[in-house]
Amino acid sequence: MQRSTETLPEIRLILELISKGNSLTDTLTTLIEYLESKSNDMFCSILLLDEEGRLRNGAAPHLPEEYVRLTDGALIGPNVGSCGAAAYHNQQVVVTDIETDPLWKDFKDVALRFDLRACWSTPIRSSTGAVLGTFAIYYHEPCAPTEFHEQLIEQAVYLAAIAIEHVKIEEDLHKSEQESSRLRQQLLEAIESLTEGFAIYDAEDRLVMCNSKYMEVYRESADLLVPGQRFEDHIRVSAYRGQVADAIGREEEWVQERVRQHQNPSGSFRQQLGNGRWLMISEHKTAEGGISGVRTDITQQVLYEEKLRRSIHLIESIRTLLSQYISDANPDKVFEDLLHTFLNISESEAGFIVEVQKSEEGTYQLIPRANCFRPVGSETGECEVGLQHAAREFFEQQKLFERIVSSKEALIIDESHDDRPAGDAMQNGAAGCMKSFLVLPVVSQGELTGVAGLANRPAGYDASFVEFLKPLLVTAGTLLTAYRNEVRRQENERALQESEERFSKVFQFNPMGKVILSFNTGRVIDVNESFLKTTLYSREQIIGKTIHELKLFPETGSWDEILHRVHENDMVYEQETPFCINDGIKRIIQCSACMIESADEPLLLLMVKDITEQKQTEELNRQMQVQLQHSQKMKAIGQLAAGVAHEFNNILVGINLNADLLLLTPEHEIPEGFREPLRDIQKSGERAAELVKQLLAFGRKKAANTAWFDVNTLISSHQKMMQRILGKSVTLSLNLCPDTGLVWGDEGEIEQALMNLVVNARDAMPEGGVLRIQTQNVNVTEKMVADHAECLPGAYTLMSVTDNGCGMAPEIVSHIFEPFFTTKPVTEGTGLGLSTVHRNLAEIGGFITVASEPGGGSEFQVYLPQHQRVNVKDQEETEAVAEEPVTGGSETILVCDDEPTVLSTVSALLERLGYTVIRALGPEEAIKAAARQEQQISLLCTDFNMPAMNGEQLVRRLTQVRPGLKVIYLSGIAEKIPESAIVNGSKVIQKPTKMGELAHAIRGMLDEGMQQEK
Repeated sequence: MQRSTETLPEIRLILELISKGNSLTDTLTTLIEYLESKSNDMFCSILLLDEEGRLRNGAAPHLPEEYVRLTDGALIGPNVGSCGAAAYHNQQVVVTDIETDPLWKDFKDVALRFDLRACWSTPIRSSTGAVLGTFAIYYHEPCAPTEFHEQLIEQAVYLAAIAIEHVKIEEDLHKSEQESSRLRQQLLEAIESLTEGFAIYDAEDRLVMCNSKYMEVYRESADLLVPGQRFEDHIRVSAYRGQVADAIGREEEWVQERVRQHQNPSGSFRQQLGNGRWLMISEHKTAEGGISGVRTDITQQVLYEEKLRRSIHLIESIRTLLSQYISDANPDKVFEDLLHTFLNISESEAGFIVEVQKSEEGTYQLIPRANCFRPVGSETGECEVGLQHAAREFFEQQKLFERIVSSKEALIIDESHDDRPAGDAMQNGAAGCMKSFLVLPVVSQGELTGVAGLANRPAGYDASFVEFLKPLLVTAGTLLTAYRNEVRRQENERALQESEERFSKVFQFNPMGKVILSFNTGRVIDVNESFLKTTLYSREQIIGKTIHELKLFPETGSWDEILHRVHENDMVYEQETPFCINDGIKRIIQCSACMIESADEPLLLLMVKDITEQKQTEELNRQMQVQLQHSQKMKAIGQLAAGVAHEFNNILVGINLNADLLLLTPEHEIPEGFREPLRDIQKSGERAAELVKQLLAFGRKKAANTAWFDVNTLISSHQKMMQRILGKSVTLSLNLCPDTGLVWGDEGEIEQALMNLVVNARDAMPEGGVLRIQTQNVNVTEKMVADHAECLPGAYTLMSVTDNGCGMAPEIVSHIFEPFFTTKPVTEGTGLGLSTVHRNLAEIGGFITVASEPGGGSEFQVYLPQHQRVNVKDQEETEAVAEEPVTGGSETILVCDDEPTVLSTVSALLERLGYTVIRALGPEEAIKAAARQEQQISLLCTDFNMPAMNGEQLVRRLTQVRPGLKVIYLSGIAEKIPESAIVNGSKVIQKPTKMGELAHAIRGMLDEGMQQEK
């Protein structure tokens, strides 16, 4: 890049170019050529910013013409190349590589086509800082400006600004001179077009200018009205020439008086000229100390003054008419007053007034408003009834209205006027009493609003009389317009009053709270009673205050949003927002707002509806819905669990009883190595049976075994057992409140719940820790039981079980009471423990909560309903009955089950015990087998739930042929057997059963039967 070290251009260069009168383009081109001479590979351009915000080519002599043409007129913007961005931001923009710079994204292809790679653009500013254009330097290779370039740019921008601003100043000056010349010419033309004479005298009282009308007024001395002529010289010549009537015979005295009056103007005055004409002279001081004067020819005015004095009666009548209209409460009376005024002024004998209304189709309608026929010499001055319509009938018969509409001119009909048809009609017919007739159009604002008819004036009617009545006609037009406006006003007033009454009723008695306030200031103008009840304010506390002063909207953003939306859309509809009523009580409202048109200021109608209780109800309903869904889910899972348990029971019967059966085999018949696996099978079966019991307990509502008991006693009695469960590494700490109330529930289930929680706590503290159990009395509120639909507020005993173990994450806590959910390995947990606890507590009206976090331990809080006034019944301790030895017999037993495995296992067991067993796979086979058996069947051992026929139906069939048959139901869902099936000492045994339990039950029932027979 070649750079010159020569001196940068001086301001003298641009001044010389400007002084030569060169055009701006030539000046800027010369400046650029001078700048480009300092570096051979540098290209410069100057762009001018127009009023539309577009950059126009000012000078770019060495840039490609096509590039200049394509970029000319570009709209400035933040991303419009170097020049567009520089002008937009009013700061220098340096693009070292056009190809990669995002500013040239839309113009890169054009620049690269002409091998332009770098562009540095600087705004050209006016003396006030405004952007005039841009100065840009281009290079064919990517590069950045050096210190030399910065100096060159600074000087170039400075010189370009001088040149551009100088041209703009010259253009503005030229425009100003043209405008001044144009205004001066318009002023002269306006003065010349005045109908009055106009003249201006300077501070030395010399004539500056006057119009032709002024010279015409003083035509006898017009030769003296030249610029520079003194006022005193002009009037002195006029006085001595006899031009002023008042100066004749006292010329010099009059001149002195007139000069003093001229130099100290105090208003307008009249002056009579010698030729008989009259002038109205008005003179005023100008800002420069001179005098401006107006001369108005009032000759005709003076001549008419005499006529006007004769019209005092007319004017007084008009004044009286207007006074009556203003004071009269009945606007319809204006027509009668107007007609009587016409009759009195004209001294006519008859007359009428009709109103003219124009339809939308352009047709006219006549509405009679007043009629009168008052004979000359009438003492009463009242209208004669028989002839009061005579004038209007004549008007209608002769179709004079059409002529009035077309001409809007007065019509005179009498013997002296050439209107023969109408004149002939005066001599006969209904209008025979008409001697002379005058029809006058009543016009207002160019529209025909009425017609006045007069008849029989002693002096007759002529054009001068019509001219005389014109002021009254104008008044009549004004009154008719005023009458129409008054009628419309009264109608609008009635409508407005009705509307205001309706609005007031809607506003005041509306159940929704409403406020009218100033949109500009937010100050409250009016409120209704509902709003006062909602906010607990009195009217005095709220009227005149602003929304911000009342602090009704605790969140300022919500009120600002309402105002913004109303400003944009004129209304806001049912926007929910927090609301603060008196004493700072927070509520939830539904807010609507809209603009109200007002002549004084824009108003805002604010409508509020308190939906706090509604939202609370909705939230409560939502919570109840969640609880219902959860309850239904638990019920469905319970039904599934019960079904699975029932099927699994049949499998366990085969496993457990077969294990028991094998263990009955003498020791020498079974290898010693088989006995231990058999015992493992027996234990696994028993463990599976316990799991089935839990499934059944979860899946059904068993008969309640509830009673009042003391939780402290329950916990204390199991302290040693809990410590054994926890092991030596976990410390058990009890904190039992001594006055804890009695609780209502199934003590066995609460014991099971406690043990479940202890086992879970032990598993959560594998490295040891502390387990704290404490009790206390608590009062549970409605809010606390909101999530537990089965529970009621009141007194509860709270049993807290807290460990400092590993804790649980929130996602685990949220599922912890769900069936089959467990965090333990498959071999260690079933996932039914806590879900069963949750269900059992819900059945007695209690509930359980959990608080836990990872690494922070867990706390389970068990709420048990209590009653302080109930005494605990003494609990009888029952000793465990030692298991009796398994005994059998020789009786015949019919075994029925639809499951082959269960049938085979139970039958084999009974046969081993010495019984004769008849096997039946289902009820039909049992009936057939019983029919074939001739010997006595002592007992029926049957399943209850079987296809086609249940156990009760089977028993009913068999006892018909074998009365006294003993029955044992062996069922997986024992509690579902109806009471009607338990007859004659029948028993129910729950599957899966142990061998000893089944053998003991059978032997007991058979022995009981034998004793009854004895």
